[in-house]
Amino acid sequence: MPDSEEQACYACPDTHEPLVREVSQLVCQRTGRRFSIVGGIPYFLRYDPVEDAESIDRLRSLNETARKEGWRVALERNWPDVVGYVTDKGRLAFIDLLPVSEESRVLEIGAGLGQHTVALAQQARVVHALEVVPGQAEFVAQRCVQSGFKNVFVACGGDDCCLPYADGCFDLVVANLVFEWCGTRERRLRPMEAQQRLLHEIRRVLKSEGVLFLATKNRYAIRYVLGGRDEHMNGMRFGNALPRWMGSLCARRQRRQTRGMLHSYGALQKSLSLSGFGMSRSYWAIPDMRYPKLYVPADPPSIQKVQDNKEFFKGESRSVQLMRLVPARLVKFVAPGLVFLARATGGPKGSCTAKPSRSHACTQT
Repeated sequence: MPDSEEQACYACPDTHEPLVREVSQLVCQRTGRRFSIVGGIPYFLRYDPVEDAESIDRLRSLNETARKEGWRVALERNWPDVVGYVTDKGRLAFIDLLPVSEESRVLEIGAGLGQHTVALAQQARVVHALEVVPGQAEFVAQRCVQSGFKNVFVACGGDDCCLPYADGCFDLVVANLVFEWCGTRERRLRPMEAQQRLLHEIRRVLKSEGVLFLATKNRYAIRYVLGGRDEHMNGMRFGNALPRWMGSLCARRQRRQTRGMLHSYGALQKSLSLSGFGMSRSYWAIPDMRYPKLYVPADPPSIQKVQDNKEFFKGESRSVQLMRLVPARLVKFVAPGLVFLARATGGPKGSCTAKPSRSHACTQT
């Protein structure tokens, strides 16, 4: 369990009030809600996990092997198809963009299997890693301990898009390729409302002038606009690029469930503004955010300079090569992803989201 200073960062996700430690639980004295601590990891999940039995068993085996033989052997034996994705240092290029120092307290939302957590821990004073999948949270904790990092504190929660942390705890929040999925587990709100709640919550837990790094897929990515299949809508052609009503109609007719929601550059910029952020900079990740070679500032001169370098695009996919032909001023609107460094400037404007119940309200600060 975290030391007293880091325990003070935890707060009831309903009321945002401090939690009191009682043996193996954290308790909200106002509501009486209790949160279990298992293996040193506090659990703040509101709903039952959505993972199927096969995925849960796979993660259980992964963690058992990690305890006995180490996290790397566990990955290679139980999940060989993700070893490259989880260990490729090239995927850490975005960390160079972050205003992080040895005094920074960082919150990472969506730690996955710890692919970025360790790198953040190398540069920050403290990293709080929040993961929604229990088996993955356990693996992240093991990986960090085995890698010698004592400044990482893992929690499991966020399925309701509320954050179990006190107001103004963090200098930096990192949400890398999780925003598109975050509204799919909250059962009381529509995905867009749940995503807006998360942005309000991020603003709440950031210090004044704190920074959010937000990277997510682009609704109007050129691949989707040209009819590519959208994994966020179960492989539907065009997917999120369709008008919302049309995408919903097609999904119902094909009996497919929308798994993730994407936004356009302008819509996401507006959502950040409504949540109390001023946009510092935006970037174009080349060729994409999963395996970036380069992050280019999304201003026309910087983009044009990269587009003029034909060698840089050799060997890339057709949609990436097409980005060379897009006018520089339009690239940020059709790039594969949206990357923002947004600074907290003021309080959120308007309501956080619809409020299903008093105890479930996402209180503003």
